[in-house]
Amino acid sequence: MLQQEATRNEVTVLLTGLSTSMLGSDAQRATLPQGPPEKERDAMVMAFFVVAIFEVNWALRLLVVEPLAWLAIGIRNEPLVKFSQSVLEAVVYGTFTVIGIAIVPNQPWAWPSANWWRGFDSGEHLIMRSDLRCFYILYAARYIQAAITVLLEPKRKDFLEMMVHHVVTIGVVYVSYFGGWNRVGVVVMVLLDPADVPLHLAKLCKYTSEQLHMSIWQFFADRLFEFFAVLFFVTRLVMFGYVCWSSHIESQRYFIKDYAASFCVLLLYLLMVLQLYWFGLILKVAVKLMRGQGVEDIRSDDEEEHLDSAMCL
Repeated sequence: MLQQEATRNEVTVLLTGLSTSMLGSDAQRATLPQGPPEKERDAMVMAFFVVAIFEVNWALRLLVVEPLAWLAIGIRNEPLVKFSQSVLEAVVYGTFTVIGIAIVPNQPWAWPSANWWRGFDSGEHLIMRSDLRCFYILYAARYIQAAITVLLEPKRKDFLEMMVHHVVTIGVVYVSYFGGWNRVGVVVMVLLDPADVPLHLAKLCKYTSEQLHMSIWQFFADRLFEFFAVLFFVTRLVMFGYVCWSSHIESQRYFIKDYAASFCVLLLYLLMVLQLYWFGLILKVAVKLMRGQGVEDIRSDDEEEHLDSAMCL
């Protein structure tokens, strides 16, 4: 009972910090509680968030999205599953994008990037405001929930890739959270989410076009895909490339990397390699799109599933 009460109190503190950071004034943000990670406490909070996200996700899907898609558009069977998944993915990625953009620039160390590294050796980077801790724990909970959902869904051809991705993401979040790399960690989170929103909106338009046989929806799908490709390039190659440079080169001015820090840099470069690979696939689609072929004409099921896996990174 005492542990449950402590968990409820901590959840209240974190969610209050998140809402204050998003909606409050600078003076209110400055008064938010700060503290280091605590494994047992944070594990209990994360478990609470996993259950909450899981319940909300499936309630929205089964009670709202699928019935509306069936009634309004006439989608059913396997296309209904894909349509519902894309709706929820767009909602999740959009929500985390809004939260990240709202709270990360408000952190006192947000810019210039040298602030991501100054004082690292002192251990001060382990001290986080409640809004930042809430975002971090919610992010981890979201991917744990996603891993569970993948197990419950009909097995797709990219099942193994999705599971590996989710497990690796959870591991990276864990290492950065407890290892003091949370500043650059949340910057990466903010950069990797936005592009997924227009991608899934494009897929929704494509599914609607296929069901209603209306060219206007295919037009929207093509334009959204183009916007997605540009946003992917800016956030995941240009801006994320800067993060990799700062983590590798700029950070050396402020502390000497140990094995854990070097491993984090290696993971960032690995992630960059993956972004380059997936951007190559995007360019392949974009070239065919410029030749007048719609997105649905040039993406096979295999291509779509592999590209979907990439967009979750």
